[in-house]
Amino acid sequence: MLITRVVTALALVPLVVLGILFLPTVAIALIFAALMLLGAWEWGGLLRLAQPGRTGFVVAVAVVMGLVALLCNDNFALGAENLFIGLACLWWLAAIYWVMRFPDGWAATIGRRDIGLLVGVIALVAPVAAITYLHQSDDGALLLLTFFFLIWAADTGAYFAGRTLGRHKLAPRVSPGKTREGAVGGVVAAVLLAWVGAWVLGYDATRTLAFMFLGGWIALISIVGDLTISMFKRHAQLKDSGRLFPGHGGVLDRLDSVLAAAPWFVAGLHWLPSQF
Repeated sequence: MLITRVVTALALVPLVVLGILFLPTVAIALIFAALMLLGAWEWGGLLRLAQPGRTGFVVAVAVVMGLVALLCNDNFALGAENLFIGLACLWWLAAIYWVMRFPDGWAATIGRRDIGLLVGVIALVAPVAAITYLHQSDDGALLLLTFFFLIWAADTGAYFAGRTLGRHKLAPRVSPGKTREGAVGGVVAAVLLAWVGAWVLGYDATRTLAFMFLGGWIALISIVGDLTISMFKRHAQLKDSGRLFPGHGGVLDRLDSVLAAAPWFVAGLHWLPSQF
């Protein structure tokens, strides 16, 4: 129900904001890692693993997370976190192809357990690395808050634009409720939020314009994340990935946009022009 979704969101958003502002980076990393491990349990369910297999997958993801943390490097370009962020960016680009042709070829490729599990490791580990990197960077709390507000703005803009203006289906074989008009509304809302974020962060005109383009791309790739989890759910014949959040489903239902957008936000920040 809509009222349940709204109440849950109103309860969670202040907690997220306060946590980002006042918790140390290690706490942020551990909390998000815990959420991704819950997501790993759900991912195993989407691949129809039995309980021992799902438990094993959670352990595997936890081990990889630990290795990435141990092998991270102060020089971001050389760190293990960069490898996973880069792999995740490539995966989410490839996911666009699968969204366009679903369900053709899905069962024989991404829907296979071995490939699906490999994709899951990349998709679940990279956001932890990205969130950790953002929070410990210069202006870390502001950058991370801006990122989450971009996601929320895109989601809200897409919802209201889709409800009021939606006529043309975006990906009817994956998610019949999503419309092209909704996607445009999400992009517009994210671009406007990015402009506000750039002002708060003190960016100059050139960097602000680039940041607004990044905001639009984050909105688009977040939709890809949402649609990708929908593909896994359709293949598994499940409505939700879990039941952790009342009215929102599981971790993957709630954070599907973050999975795709967090790695790309970090990558995009490194491509922004320097301040003058």
